[in-house]
Amino acid sequence: MKSSGSVWFVYGVAVVVTFLIGLLAFSVFVLAKVFGSSEPDPAPAPPAVTQAAPTPAPAPAPRTTVAKVFEIRPVVADDRQLVLVVATPAGCTRFLRATTYAEGPGAVAIRVTQQADRAGCTWQRKPVLATAARAVGGRTLIVNGTVWTPTAGGVYRLALADATRTSG
Repeated sequence: MKSSGSVWFVYGVAVVVTFLIGLLAFSVFVLAKVFGSSEPDPAPAPPAVTQAAPTPAPAPAPRTTVAKVFEIRPVVADDRQLVLVVATPAGCTRFLRATTYAEGPGAVAIRVTQQADRAGCTWQRKPVLATAARAVGGRTLIVNGTVWTPTAGGVYRLALADATRTSG
């Protein structure tokens, strides 16, 4: 049994020595991270001899805006289509489009958008075509959040214009 006591003593010394070596290694690691390593920084690359051409300033990104609608007329040849007359800057916009994005039994929702390239252009009226999935008939139109109602002649007019005319 005496040999088993000395085995435990050697085992205990080995555990303590391993712990101290680990503690010392951890301390060196922490100090190296805090104060940096002793390796010198690599020398920076010499500047390029050739001179690059100056880059032009990037053109402003075109932004998509809603277009103001002045008039809405149905297309005689196709009862699913409408012609929307909108205000757009002459030569300063791209991608003028009318998108029908929701339809119900009593209304059709249309979004008219354009991408403006630059500001300070003269304004013009321009037609854009919108196509619904079903015949528009006498349904109300919601164009860019504004409500348009059909008249007896088939042309659409602003719903608030009718309300102010009858209430005044």
